[in-house]
Amino acid sequence: MKKYLIAISMFFVSLAALAYGEAGQWSSGWAQGVSEYAAVVSRGNEFYMACQSDKGVYMSVKVNGKEYGPDAKKGFNIEVNGKVLERPYVTDNMVGEQNFNYLLQQIQKGKQLKVITADGQTLVLPTKNEAKAIPKRNDCHSGF
Repeated sequence: MKKYLIAISMFFVSLAALAYGEAGQWSSGWAQGVSEYAAVVSRGNEFYMACQSDKGVYMSVKVNGKEYGPDAKKGFNIEVNGKVLERPYVTDNMVGEQNFNYLLQQIQKGKQLKVITADGQTLVLPTKNEAKAIPKRNDCHSGF
């Protein structure tokens, strides 16, 4: 009986670990009409993006377990190729749309991304599988 409890516990722990993908790389998935993309550095340090064909994009990031983004009290920026994209999850205007499209292109090229939170925390995202995670044809588009 003890073996079964351990096996069931390990199963649920592994499901939780896979929720955002494997540490050190990008991953993608699809469920209920939503394409999901994640870059996991380590537990509590991850970038998440969700795209729906009939809606805009949603992004959030966790740094040391603290969440940043549109649903959190503090936002974040992303630096790519020396260019800082301010609040890249705000895509309902022309500048936001341009920044989001630029970000997607850089992800598809496998470029290094660095998240900078409103309170100065930084998180360098992994590049492993980055270019493969978000294909050229995808459900991601701005809300503009």
